[in-house]
Amino acid sequence: MAGSHIHRLRGGPFAAALALSLSLFAGPALAQDPSPPLPASGIPDQSFAETVMSTPETTGGPTTVPQPSYYPGFGMAPPGTPVETGLFYTMTESICGQPDPNTWRPLLCSTLFTEGWNEAWVPSPNGSGGAPRQGWINAADGNLYRLWFFTFAQAFNQGSKGNAYLGAYTIFLPFSRRLDLIVNVPFVLRNSAGSGLPFISPGGLTMPTSKNHTTFGDLSFTPRFLLHETKDFSLTSEVAVLTPTGNQPLAGKTALTPAVAFWYNFAGRWVIRGGIGDYIPLGGGGSDSLISQLAIGQTLTDHDVPLFGDFTWYVSTVVNTPLRDGQHTSVTLTPGIRTHLGRDWYFLAGLPTPLTTQRLGDIGMIFWFMKAW
Repeated sequence: MAGSHIHRLRGGPFAAALALSLSLFAGPALAQDPSPPLPASGIPDQSFAETVMSTPETTGGPTTVPQPSYYPGFGMAPPGTPVETGLFYTMTESICGQPDPNTWRPLLCSTLFTEGWNEAWVPSPNGSGGAPRQGWINAADGNLYRLWFFTFAQAFNQGSKGNAYLGAYTIFLPFSRRLDLIVNVPFVLRNSAGSGLPFISPGGLTMPTSKNHTTFGDLSFTPRFLLHETKDFSLTSEVAVLTPTGNQPLAGKTALTPAVAFWYNFAGRWVIRGGIGDYIPLGGGGSDSLISQLAIGQTLTDHDVPLFGDFTWYVSTVVNTPLRDGQHTSVTLTPGIRTHLGRDWYFLAGLPTPLTTQRLGDIGMIFWFMKAW
């Protein structure tokens, strides 16, 4: 941090390394999480669920005249002035600091390799129409968040399959304005239920089994990169790394899922978001699957309405297509709601409903209990 000062970010070894990582993983994916929550999602992740935020995640732009911001060791910064700091300071301020929304400014694709990497994370503003940048269940994010949440997902089946459920913990840790790390911990997995964002945790691609199994699921780690962000549109790229921490046949898999996602406030408080990813099993774990998602929703209330702040309804569609066998394509429609309970606590609910014979459950339900800080 010594010698750091307020100025525009220059290229450096850290930025170059991140740029190289992005070029390796974003290429195969495409060009918002929900996540998604894919999970961050327990992420909510696959056929079942995803994420969101609060004031830190969803706060709109300043409603008063912007005031200069103070940065310890760096002095006063005029509103919108980029503040470059050292690597350690940037990470600690991003995760533990008190972000100032007044310092937000657009980050463009044209400055991907030169801006944002050494600037502490700040919450993205509401869109021009007033729509908050928040995550939804079973929806791509297209944003960087700072929050954690618990997921409970239940799939109800008929016949010999039996019901399935999942409990998971997910946390979004921003390292800078350009980089977020999403960690998904599925601490209990029953039968073949998957949970969370298709783009975050591909474990839910496991086919149903007639036997009852309960296990710890597969941990996933997802670095997410902010490619482009303006007031009304944002674009991200990520690669989910699934690790075989669970047991077969429900878990015990290794896979990569590169993906891209977008978020767009196209009118009033209406938002459209979507994404596409490629689930790539490693070690002979099956064939690739293309996971695509599109969602639309509307926010009806203001942020501070008691128990029903930022109340949002939405509908999300997730399509999972095995590239070697398109006949096994599955389509899931998820209507859902999200509400701010107060003090940056959120509640989300979704009802994943299969539209094809390929399914994890005949019908399901997903709940998120979320805290942004």
